Amino acid sequence: MNLNRKVHPEYRTIKNINIPVPAILNLDNGVPTYVINAGTQDIIKIDIQFNAGNWYQAKPTIARTTNEMLLEGTQNLSSQEIAEKLDFYGAFIHPQPTKDFANIALYTLKKYLPETIKILEEIIKYPTFPGNELDTYLAKHKQKFLIELEKITNLARREFNEQLFGNTHPYGAKVEIKDYDNISKEDLLDFHKKFYNSNNCKIIISGKVDDKDIQLINQHFGKDQWNYQTEIKNPHFDFPAHVKKELIVEKKDVTQSAIRLGKIIINNDHADYHKLNVVNTILGGYFGSRLMKKIRENKGYTYGINSVLVSFKNTGYFVILSEVGADVTKMAVDDILTEVKKLRERIVPNDELELVKNYMLGDLLRSFDGAFEIASSFKPVIELELKLDYYKKQIETIKSITPDEIIAIANKYLHEDTLARTIVGKYN
Repeated sequence: MNLNRKVHPEYRTIKNINIPVPAILNLDNGVPTYVINAGTQDIIKIDIQFNAGNWYQAKPTIARTTNEMLLEGTQNLSSQEIAEKLDFYGAFIHPQPTKDFANIALYTLKKYLPETIKILEEIIKYPTFPGNELDTYLAKHKQKFLIELEKITNLARREFNEQLFGNTHPYGAKVEIKDYDNISKEDLLDFHKKFYNSNNCKIIISGKVDDKDIQLINQHFGKDQWNYQTEIKNPHFDFPAHVKKELIVEKKDVTQSAIRLGKIIINNDHADYHKLNVVNTILGGYFGSRLMKKIRENKGYTYGINSVLVSFKNTGYFVILSEVGADVTKMAVDDILTEVKKLRERIVPNDELELVKNYMLGDLLRSFDGAFEIASSFKPVIELELKLDYYKKQIETIKSITPDEIIAIANKYLHEDTLARTIVGKYN
């Protein structure tokens, strides 16, 4: 059969998406637990979440260091013993610190859950943060930090976040090399004591889950109120009254410049968020987006460009990010702003909108293809305490949004004159 490669394959419109919703139960001590029973393989994933991200730390990097050091030694196990036991059972434990939360994920074969959950309990309840392990951790991260500072992408991210939120806000404060010298074992023990406890905890279990698995979780995490119990206060931080419109960090002898354009915006708890997500996808949220076509394909300024909506617990931000040729930085910025303006002023053609809708629905389908994918998709919903019909609402919005609504949302949130810009490299 001869294929005509000039004619793209036909695509089918996705009509129905069945979104499995987690079952909710409370352990005996009240810890909320979300159960996703799906899949055919005998594997289990347990996600344990704490409100223990940067938002709650008194000193830079304490939240991240505490989370990542949990595996480095406990009252009963050394770091080597933890690693050997996990390796023996073919299990894996992954720390996942964020701006707002601290997460620990256990991946294990179902038949070894009785053994591996004991290790998970040990590292969460009884870490000791040994001094020698802490010294090694800090030395490695200081070296990594210095290497990362040489990359214009990381510099742009650091400067842009500070530009939006300010240097005293948890979402904007920059880690400095000296901060690694100000961390002590006592800092980690104190942070763990305050935030890693049963009244600040949520659990997600996914995979081929049965009653015995839930009983095991209850046995190890639900039988009593574990660790120090205190009311956790949500600290308040003000956003800057004014955001500097333009920040340029000159770098000589670079072949590329890193670009960030964006603004503080709604997070995914807002009624307009799903509509804004469609607008963002049209602009720069997928490989066929307007920014990709203009900046990459038509102008050849970059290998890739994206626009992203980032949701934190207490706010969100919108950002367009790319690395472009240093000699075309200003032209690239001007063309980006032109595309934002077009989105506000011109009705989106129906064929483009239908393509984007089908892409977004297909992407959602992939997000629920398997138990662990379902858990990953619902994790931010559970963290931010959104309603579990979140994805049902998203699907309804994608299917029903009109060109007139798109232009209204673009004008409401994405006026090009409101976007702060950070440039690291050359700007000419």
